[in-house]
Amino acid sequence: MVTIKVVHYINQFYAGIGGEEKADHRPEVREGVVGPGMAFQKTFGEEAEIKATVICGDTYFNENLETATSEVIAMIEKYSPDVVICGPAFNAGRYGVA
Repeated sequence: MVTIKVVHYINQFYAGIGGEEKADHRPEVREGVVGPGMAFQKTFGEEAEIKATVICGDTYFNENLETATSEVIAMIEKYSPDVVICGPAFNAGRYGVA
């Protein structure tokens, strides 16, 4: 059985880094599952695996749109995912741009 490779993108809040006071958090990648990715992974079972979680603060992304986009895309491409999942976002202002 082929396992679908997933990269998950979340903001600093869902990564457990902090709220508005940490919204300037620069992009980083962590191997495997972080935060809400645990629920996704449980639902996927053996059909898909979250290989990495990319995290970026909302403010950083929106104030550095071109740089942040390049950084995040490079982090994602490293894993050659079949699918990229973003969020949860819950229709939250700045997160929609990121």
